[in-house]
Amino acid sequence: MKTELFLIPIAAVSDSLRVLVTKDPTSDRQTFPSIMLKQDLHLHGGTRQILRDLLSEVPFADLENWLNSARCKDRIVDVYDRDLLFEQSQSIAIVRAIALPQEFSSYAKGVWLDAENLFSQDSILAPDSRLFLRECLNQVPLWVKNTTFTFELLSQVFSIQDLRLLVGMLSSQEIDPGNFHRRLKRLDILRPLVSGQQRVHKWEFAWEKSDVLAADGLIP
Repeated sequence: MKTELFLIPIAAVSDSLRVLVTKDPTSDRQTFPSIMLKQDLHLHGGTRQILRDLLSEVPFADLENWLNSARCKDRIVDVYDRDLLFEQSQSIAIVRAIALPQEFSSYAKGVWLDAENLFSQDSILAPDSRLFLRECLNQVPLWVKNTTFTFELLSQVFSIQDLRLLVGMLSSQEIDPGNFHRRLKRLDILRPLVSGQQRVHKWEFAWEKSDVLAADGLIP
């Protein structure tokens, strides 16, 4: 039984959530980037290899800094025995999602498509990839609330409005600006990028305080 790692790259583009698809080399279907895991290639190494290939046009130092940082996290979607889903597949699929930050998403090899449109009747997304994506999208609201997922999608430096609009889009909620500002102040997870008495317009996430999200959540 072969073990294949599938990665679902996710990006926030304008006001929609998009996923990166690639062409299945054995058919005309679209699928997610994948790699066969061998004995000498563990899960973490497989993820890095896929990302290095997808983002090969990103400057090497920038890519390595991201891969080694707290901003780069992959999340388990599920593990599937594909032979139970599709006859003669004879493989295990380990599916993970990863958020590509705004400064890297434009470099990625493949096609960015609106996540919801991939379920339309004329979609050519492979059947197993549809299953993987549906399971992934079901988990996004939980990731937004209790993990650093939203901050992984943003640029390293962002405005409060950027953050609020992204949280609203990902969670499908109307986020009240005043309540959101008060919640961020209480959580104390943002670092201002100004000095003295200047008004703060740009912030960065304090990654060392990320555990706060697991306990309190970014949104109620």
